[in-house]
Amino acid sequence: MKQFFSKMNRILFLLILAGIAINGFSQSKKDAVDAYNQGVSLLKTKPAEAIDALNKCIKISEQLGEEGTDTKGNAEQQLPTAFYGAALNQYKQKKIDAAIKGFEKTRVVALKYKNEEIAKKSEKIIPQLYYTKGSVQLKNKDYDGAMVAYNKSLELMPNLAKAELRKGQVYKIKGDFDQMLMSLDKAIELGMTIHDRKTVSAAEKLARNTMYNSAVSSIEKKNWVNAEGYLKKTIEYGNQSPVAYYQLGKVYNNQKKWDAAVKNILRAVELDKGEAPAKAKYFFELGNSYKAQGKNTQACDAYKKALYGAYEANAKYQIETVLKCK
Repeated sequence: MKQFFSKMNRILFLLILAGIAINGFSQSKKDAVDAYNQGVSLLKTKPAEAIDALNKCIKISEQLGEEGTDTKGNAEQQLPTAFYGAALNQYKQKKIDAAIKGFEKTRVVALKYKNEEIAKKSEKIIPQLYYTKGSVQLKNKDYDGAMVAYNKSLELMPNLAKAELRKGQVYKIKGDFDQMLMSLDKAIELGMTIHDRKTVSAAEKLARNTMYNSAVSSIEKKNWVNAEGYLKKTIEYGNQSPVAYYQLGKVYNNQKKWDAAVKNILRAVELDKGEAPAKAKYFFELGNSYKAQGKNTQACDAYKKALYGAYEANAKYQIETVLKCK
């Protein structure tokens, strides 16, 4: 009798377990659907929570086996969108590092579930985020960190001209003008290739102004060789100011390169559209060039055109006392 009841108890226990299992699978199917619907409803507003809901749906669906195939597939299709939205929210909150990791993960998920559109969008955004990170670091004077970020952005997107421009800015701050010009030249080259005229213009301006300011500093130190090199560079990068040519002419005079001095001073005269008094400094320097070469007639003509303002007394002295011009 005891064996009978023991056997019946075991059978009853197994029947109860079977019932629980049947009810459990039925409930799990509903749970999978509910989790999927919850995930879809959160895609636009709370994508990070949508990821959790969709992953829950996938997990339940996998436990269901064949019965969960549809819900699993549907959830997998929505996951790339959820990851993309979550990464985008990190960017909007200015959490750049988190956004970079988010889009890197998004790309992996998108490739896994064959969503090429989101994978490509993520690939395009990541280098831009490294560029943004570099710009924040540059603003915060973390120059080494900025350089790492800009290099990473260029590694991922080699034609990102503006990253080369920013590298040029970092090199300028560090006083490495050779590397600065190399980066700016690359920025100009890339910018022309991708029709990024804004970056090209900014790179040319940075090179032009930096070279001119360096030339002025060299002139103050009477370092004529460096001044000559910097002035040639500023002109090469588009500096068509008459002052640049005038300064180059003065530098050549100090190096006794008279012909080169005359050529550049005459170019300054040509570029300056001001009235005669504004050109007095050019003609006085031109007179010095001609006088040094023994070209007294040309020197006299030049000094006569310099008889204005601060140059009048010195020009008059050259005309009347030194050259005795007629």
